[in-house]
Amino acid sequence: MRDLRDGTSMRVRALITALLVLGCAAGSRAAAAPGPAALVTAWSVNVGPLGDEGFGLAVPAATIRGRAVLALPSARPDAVRLHDAATGRVLRAFPLPRPYRFVEVDVRFVGESLAVRTDEPRGERITLYDPLTGAVRWSRLVPLAGAPILLPYTQSSVQARTGIVRASGDGLRGLDPATGRDTWTLPWPRACPERILLTAERPLLVEQCPDGSGVLYGVDARTGRVAWKHAFPRTDGDILAPDVSSTGLIEVSHADVFTALDPDGRVIARLPGRFPTVAGPTAVRTGGLTLLVHSENGARVMTALRGAGGRVAWRTTLRPPRALGSSDGHLPSADFLTARHAVSHVPHDLEARSLEFVSLADGRRVSFPLAAGGLASVVAGSTARDVLMYEIHPDGGHVTAYTLRPGRGAGSPLAVPPERWPDACALADRAVPEGYTPVPAGEEHLGLRWPQANTCVLLPADDSKAQVKVAVGWVSATDADARRLAGSKLAADPGAERLGEGAYLGSAGDRDGRRTSGWAFGGRVLVHVEATGDPALTRRATLAVATRLHGP
Repeated sequence: MRDLRDGTSMRVRALITALLVLGCAAGSRAAAAPGPAALVTAWSVNVGPLGDEGFGLAVPAATIRGRAVLALPSARPDAVRLHDAATGRVLRAFPLPRPYRFVEVDVRFVGESLAVRTDEPRGERITLYDPLTGAVRWSRLVPLAGAPILLPYTQSSVQARTGIVRASGDGLRGLDPATGRDTWTLPWPRACPERILLTAERPLLVEQCPDGSGVLYGVDARTGRVAWKHAFPRTDGDILAPDVSSTGLIEVSHADVFTALDPDGRVIARLPGRFPTVAGPTAVRTGGLTLLVHSENGARVMTALRGAGGRVAWRTTLRPPRALGSSDGHLPSADFLTARHAVSHVPHDLEARSLEFVSLADGRRVSFPLAAGGLASVVAGSTARDVLMYEIHPDGGHVTAYTLRPGRGAGSPLAVPPERWPDACALADRAVPEGYTPVPAGEEHLGLRWPQANTCVLLPADDSKAQVKVAVGWVSATDADARRLAGSKLAADPGAERLGEGAYLGSAGDRDGRRTSGWAFGGRVLVHVEATGDPALTRRATLAVATRLHGP
């Protein structure tokens, strides 16, 4: 007779085996599953005390003889330095005759040369270097006298990737990149008296006419031939406003219409002006994808167009999802590209800078905050891997490369979720003057809702006295981030007055020159304080909030 226990034993062993297989498979999937997306620091270099000059920085990058490099100015010493794009390591330094100012120095890659243009009393000096060896290929002073262009609103010479041109009294002249000698002359067109030179994939000459009309000319830097031209009709006085995006697309705002052209002068998009203006507009291109950032019904929208026909591949709404209370000063675009993402800074009235990455594949968004103040940092460029930020810190300006580590989740432009932010009226309890009433208020930021008051308004019984506003400006995730944010805020306002531990009065004045904007920080919290029109009350309230942050 068959022993039933043998069958039971076999079934149990089979069940155990199956469970082990399933467990191993689940463990493998768990191990392979990506963690949360994160923004990590690839490298950071100190470029010295550039101060506000760094906010005009546009970092040129290139691949020279198989090596990815980029060029950054330095204020210690005064030089342009060549860096390895992957590590930030300094490879070469090219001295500058005086401290760096972004309106007086222009740095570009021309072919496999590094071109440095510096202003001198008698003109502009153009010097071409071999970037990897440091050898000077040639240097030449280009006179400015007689050049009929709109100085100081434009360059008198252009260092494009395809060659170099300069303005002279009788026309545009081409310079041989190998020797620096003049090779051709293109007489000035006679359509309009005002001219602008811009750097695109090829040199771009713009003529502006008093009636609002204008003409764009794309010039072949090697031959001096006009490769294409595009005319804009007269208007009721709107001036032609041309620009060039980071990827070489030509952007023109004219008669309340935004027009984007490719380097060959072909129109790739036209967008009507939309009110309120809360984005760009701007246009960038990578491969067969063109990205347009524009305003639509008060929202910031990115539209991806694929191919020559301009088929819409995807659309997404950028942060914040709706317009801010005022669009003044908030005109962000997404003008920088990595290999997989478009990068935009996120406009808001909070303290820290936040970045948003938009997938080129499908428009999915992920956001992250930086440990640097919004007034102390700016996007300065990008490489295939990194977004490059210029940041002001107590020890000088830094250029930092941030890398997006892919993973799960959409991230957040906040370091700490709103429910973990402190109540503003609780922080202001020691700042309430006699006869004032604290009124909690909630201000919307980034389309997020705060469960408690992030702003507290102290209202006087006497209307002749100043109101006091106490607003939580930021909560950092770590003590190190909090120190870095506070340091960047102080470095961005060197004229700030220290009132006490963690309490400062900003250097900016109101319309009457009165300093009524202060801030306090302690722990991981930064708080803005303002008593409208009353500097003395601002001081007292700021000190009181700082005491509350540092006290029991």
